[in-house]
Amino acid sequence: MKFTYPPIILLISLICQFIIYFSFPIEADLSSLIGLILIFSGLSMAAISFRLMSKIKTTFIPDGIPEKLVSTGPFKISRNPIYLGMFMFLLGVAFMMESVSALLIASIFALIINYTWISHEEKKLAEIFGQNWVEYCSKVRRWL
Repeated sequence: MKFTYPPIILLISLICQFIIYFSFPIEADLSSLIGLILIFSGLSMAAISFRLMSKIKTTFIPDGIPEKLVSTGPFKISRNPIYLGMFMFLLGVAFMMESVSALLIASIFALIINYTWISHEEKKLAEIFGQNWVEYCSKVRRWL
């Protein structure tokens, strides 16, 4: 069963980070520099992944039917670099806020994506790509 589209989950998670931050902040001494690096890295990873998928003409829509198995670029280090990029973005926002509560929201986002969308997509990919998918999974981890 699907929760909703990952970009919507990302937006809701971001809003929750701000609501919790201003309502019940649990602050910690986190570095803004680390936050900026995570935000930039996450956005870059997602953008590069989208561009690669567009270039090889396969879908990046979560409910779409992929025509090709992507295993180059960021997909060499993660089976889900777009979701990893989204998580890194939320993690970076938590560091910028210096907020443990925002860190919690980023973690919840990762769990939701992992147990709803990734498991849903991996079943579909296994059906479509069969042995190629099995071999890819043996070489590349789900997140990192």
